[in-house]
Amino acid sequence: AFFASSRATLGIAITDAQFLEGWNAIFAGEIEGIAPLLARAAKRLPLYAFSNTNRPHVAHFSVHYAEVLSHFREIFLSSTIGLRKPDPEAYDHVVKAIGVPAERILFFDDLAANIDGARARGLQAVQVRSSADVAAALDALGI
Repeated sequence: AFFASSRATLGIAITDAQFLEGWNAIFAGEIEGIAPLLARAAKRLPLYAFSNTNRPHVAHFSVHYAEVLSHFREIFLSSTIGLRKPDPEAYDHVVKAIGVPAERILFFDDLAANIDGARARGLQAVQVRSSADVAAALDALGI
């Protein structure tokens, strides 16, 4: 239904398969240097991911990024939990599911609005522009 609506809005005539190919083309590859940082962190910390995403993207990235995703204990998906960042309820859901106080969670995201949302719910948060931001946060934690 989304593809049909988008085709009508955009005035384009492409197949669902073509739309899906373009839809998944937003994935430009993993952030350079992130895999070893996740492996390093996973040795000392439980890792969780939280993504605003949809089922077609999940089907794509679950296959193409399986190795890097293997470091996470659980992946919270907006399309599954019915909540999106930066909505306060989304962070509350994830914190409750993880089962530790919000202030003990270090949240990483590339969008300032998501960082602000996480901090407003009591999480520590780091805006990620490159893997260097993640490395610096891990270094500060002694990890």
